[in-house]
Amino acid sequence: MKLKSESITIETTNLCPAHCVMCPREFYTRKLGIMDMDLFKKIIDEASRLGVKTVDTCAFGDPFTDNLLFERCRYVREKMPDAKIYTSSNCFLLTPDKHNDVIKYIDILKISFYGMTKEIYEKIHRGSLKFEKTLNNVLSFLDKTNNLKKKPYTIGLLTLVDENKNEMEDWINFWEPKLDEVYVWMPHNFGGTKKYREIDRKNQKTCGRPLVGPPYIHVDGKVGVCCFDFNAQLIIGDIRKQTLEEIFHSKPYLRIKKAHETGNFEGYLCKNCDQTNYNSSVLIYASNKTREVGKINSNLQDLREI
Repeated sequence: MKLKSESITIETTNLCPAHCVMCPREFYTRKLGIMDMDLFKKIIDEASRLGVKTVDTCAFGDPFTDNLLFERCRYVREKMPDAKIYTSSNCFLLTPDKHNDVIKYIDILKISFYGMTKEIYEKIHRGSLKFEKTLNNVLSFLDKTNNLKKKPYTIGLLTLVDENKNEMEDWINFWEPKLDEVYVWMPHNFGGTKKYREIDRKNQKTCGRPLVGPPYIHVDGKVGVCCFDFNAQLIIGDIRKQTLEEIFHSKPYLRIKKAHETGNFEGYLCKNCDQTNYNSSVLIYASNKTREVGKINSNLQDLREI
């Protein structure tokens, strides 16, 4: 078996120091923690045999809450030396003591920074995040990488909500010259827990994730098919007890696959998910003109989720 997307998403942690206004963390019911290293190794061992080219840690937690992050990266490099490592963070914990390891191991770093003033930034990110500390973390990291030939590809993300919409232009002008790429998105509905996007139920179709998207492995080893399924309702197997090949031939997977092939989402959270409506306008701004709705961030290739 070979994974169609050549990418795998691993939730090494579901801990986060923030509780952003657009994030459904208040609805989260799963146990919080950090993935066991032996479980992570098992996943990477399987991924290496299946031709995986990208290890994506963009999950429901912030990767820098994981004290095993760089140990995991070393293992990925050992088993899959040519694979890309992608991560996404608010960077509040990207302190200077981590900069060298990020430069050494991370190929793609997406930075979520949702405000240009202390008031707006902390109003949106909430939790323990502080504007000055996070800004210093990011700017000092960029300063350290400025003249390096080998450094992470940096992406800046602004999720546009009512609180920060008046700062969008300032945000773009500030971050675009400093990062490799920036974009501005509308927030997601996260399976109906939020109401940022309208759903046209007469024109719903597959988002493509269960058919060609990367498997999403939760912190406890449960395997799902969607990064928006934060409470693990679309589980197709358990990597602790099964191989990925067994999981992708399992009855739960085949049922979800059929639902997406037929467009009948009854009984699945997909019915209330905005990803079942393709809408190019949700990408409000992109400095990289090849960036399109449906493109997978983590591999920098023109692969589609839809």
